Amino acid sequence: MPVEFKNNTAKLIDLVSIEDADALFNWFLERKKPKVDLTELCHIHTACLQLLFVFKPEIIAHPEKEDLKYWLTTRQ
Repeated sequence: MPVEFKNNTAKLIDLVSIEDADALFNWFLERKKPKVDLTELCHIHTACLQLLFVFKPEIIAHPEKEDLKYWLTTRQ
């Protein structure tokens, strides 16, 4: 499974696709201070990326891939 939910933290793993957007969206709606671990993320669909921009969770670990790290660390 590309998204693992534990308490207040979502871990995005490998390839996070459009099929994961609904579950991620609903999870964000239920959390007050969500945290996201992106350490093992290799690819993220734009719908899921937009959810990160909208909900602005605390990113506790960034991905190793430089192109993903760029997009996820330069957001405002």
